[in-house]
Amino acid sequence: MANAIIAYQNRINESTFASYGSWEASLPLTNLKNRTLSKVARSTDDANASTRFRFALTKPRIVGVVAIVNHNLSTNATWRFRVYTDSGYTTLAYDSGTLDVWPVMPAGYFEWEDDGFWNMKTPEEDRELFTATTIHVPSTTVVESYYQVEFFDDSNPDGYVQMGRVFIGKKYQPTINMSLGASVGYESRTLIDEAISGAEYFDRRNSVRVSRFSLGLLDQSDSSLNADLMKIQDTDQEVVFVYDADDTIGISRKSFLGRLRTLSPIEQPYTTTYQTNYEIKELL
Repeated sequence: MANAIIAYQNRINESTFASYGSWEASLPLTNLKNRTLSKVARSTDDANASTRFRFALTKPRIVGVVAIVNHNLSTNATWRFRVYTDSGYTTLAYDSGTLDVWPVMPAGYFEWEDDGFWNMKTPEEDRELFTATTIHVPSTTVVESYYQVEFFDDSNPDGYVQMGRVFIGKKYQPTINMSLGASVGYESRTLIDEAISGAEYFDRRNSVRVSRFSLGLLDQSDSSLNADLMKIQDTDQEVVFVYDADDTIGISRKSFLGRLRTLSPIEQPYTTTYQTNYEIKELL
């Protein structure tokens, strides 16, 4: 199990998109700078030459996590993330290789009759239950300005690829992992009204994921990083929470775009160690 990751300081809002791929004029790539996840960027079709984009940051930035949020990529889709050192996108600095968008589930996960039995991928109707988020943690820290994302989904049932937000930022990964008792769960947003008779009426709304955990046995350096992260992000800025980057099966369920719901103090229970708590709520 890899130590948890909190990615912060999303740099997508400072980006400039290059003319690359083919995107609807009414739903352009600049929509990815809007935090409203329903305001999507959409390709003109699902051809591989159309479903790709490039962007440049204002200067080289430290990048430890990239995430594609609220996308419609199908269960068999793959993608690739590349980083370049120059504006001509000729000198490669990092290449993720081709990655699965949706994980292959373990043997025994599906029943014989399930849609996903043969390819062991999340069925199309099930993927719609999530705010689909695809996350990549580069194997090396990237410090460059020029980025390229490609999707390979030319049999997408919608006939196009769309997404609501891109997150690209630095990461904090504690030296010692979350303390025992860490949790990720769903918090209901459904409204319930009760009539005088006792009959109940429901206004169903999408639930949100919430993670609660503690970081203990922090040294002074780690404690300072946590304090800085909380100061920078406050309770309004986006973070990407990754429960376990090594868990390729569960990463899409246990990791999400969110925000810090509370800011916790850095406590010093022992002379040379520190601790703090996190509560991270999913953004919809």
